[in-house]
Amino acid sequence: MIEAEQTPRQKPEIHINSITFNDGTTLSLESNSIVVFTGANNCGKSQVLKDIERYWFNKQYNLDKRHNLAPKVMTNISIDFAGDINDVFFETRFYRDRNDGGLKIYESANYSYQKEDTVSNWKNESLYNDLHKLFVKFIDTEQRLTTSKALQRMNQPEAHPIFKLNKSEELSQTLSTYFRQAFNADLVVNRNETIDIPLHVGEAPDTKAYTIATQDIYYAEVAKLSRLDEQGDGMRSFASILLDTFTSEHSITLIDEPEAFLHPPQARLLGKMLANNNPSKRQLFISTHSEDFLQGLIDAGKENVTVIRINRTKNINQMSILQNTEIRNLWSNPLLRYSNILSGLFYEKVVVCESDYDCLLYKSVIDAIYESRDEIAPDIMFTHCGGKDRIKTVVYALRALNVTVVAITDFDLLNDSSKFKEITAAFGVDWGTQLATHMKVIYDNMNAKINSWVNIKSIGKQGFDDNAPAAYEIVEQVCRGVGLFVVPVGEIESFEKTVNKSKKDWVYYVIENYDLAVEPKLQTAREFVQCIVDFNL
Repeated sequence: MIEAEQTPRQKPEIHINSITFNDGTTLSLESNSIVVFTGANNCGKSQVLKDIERYWFNKQYNLDKRHNLAPKVMTNISIDFAGDINDVFFETRFYRDRNDGGLKIYESANYSYQKEDTVSNWKNESLYNDLHKLFVKFIDTEQRLTTSKALQRMNQPEAHPIFKLNKSEELSQTLSTYFRQAFNADLVVNRNETIDIPLHVGEAPDTKAYTIATQDIYYAEVAKLSRLDEQGDGMRSFASILLDTFTSEHSITLIDEPEAFLHPPQARLLGKMLANNNPSKRQLFISTHSEDFLQGLIDAGKENVTVIRINRTKNINQMSILQNTEIRNLWSNPLLRYSNILSGLFYEKVVVCESDYDCLLYKSVIDAIYESRDEIAPDIMFTHCGGKDRIKTVVYALRALNVTVVAITDFDLLNDSSKFKEITAAFGVDWGTQLATHMKVIYDNMNAKINSWVNIKSIGKQGFDDNAPAAYEIVEQVCRGVGLFVVPVGEIESFEKTVNKSKKDWVYYVIENYDLAVEPKLQTAREFVQCIVDFNL
């Protein structure tokens, strides 16, 4: 009787079903999810990755917040176990085994496992005794500079990336193609060395020009190329991430700041590669402080990419899960796609101005104030959108990304009611219930005068009289409460009227000739800027 062919046993793997963070937010995941953590410095991006890696160790030893290894950003992880740990698994993941008192011990370069205990823990869906290291790979900055080192032939676990390249020409060609896109050079495995297996970079010899009989000549040409482990940090880091991710046996990979050591185009390319080539059964968790890397991920247009912005308030890390639809809508607008708007994800606050000269003045004043106090300036990004017309678009986009945003406009915004309504709506203001009555008072007052709006551009709210000043105080309070700041003196040139120059020349003159931190003529400007610094939702 012919026995039925047995279904191959599934290799063991784990995946995270959900993560609960310390603010109560729960993130649901698929087996191929790519999760990107962004936010300002010290918000907890890297800590999330450390918490994920250490979670199983903490569960084993029942650690609490008094221990340095205890989770700080998350509170719980739900895990799905699949497949079996068997002899084939041990033989392919380790380079040697030994008997210790009758117990079978499997060893790798950094850890060892007792076979029976490992199998038992897996059956019980436990990751004790560092079993999670077989499934969770943490690629930090230091790790990225070691994976690309030549592999010693005496220590050859089949799971090692370079061993896999040595074994598979198809895989080595694939990674070389990726590498060439970033550095215009091939990545070549030298299979002919006797002590180690190095990787070389440069123009690879044409394999079609050589036969089995002349392979020694081929590898002699390969050996003339520069070794990867002798190259700069950027090239080694990029190669190591390719090696660790695209050859990995781990079902969960954690990458801390993959953009480190890379130029912006390379960071963007790496982001696109990771998104486009992520296996269906591998989860990626990435912390980044790079707009370029994030753009690469988004450019790939993959549904499995989730961006999480972290805002830290005291000991609570507030997680804002950005929906793919919101990001795609943002990216469909050329104004946003080809601007630096995404950089706002990495700042505590973004200030949007009408022009780059406005940005230059306000940032210069802030820097001067804090330098005079010998204090670190606040984490604020200034950007402009070339006039009032586009402010609403930028505000909508940043608020959708849960970024604290401030907009600064000249006083003549009030004269254009339709534009004023659009911008306030972008900030979530209900015109009818919050502003309409008070703005009618202002419009009635101003329309009763000749050339009133022409004059008010250079003097601001001082141009109001009768009952208009009281109405404007309410309007100003509502607007500033959501982040819209109208220049109270009309326009920036009116902060110092003795300098009779156009905006561009005025800004340059003031910055170059005044002590911005103490100049009495700029007191109103400093007070205005301080209100912007102090703003917080």
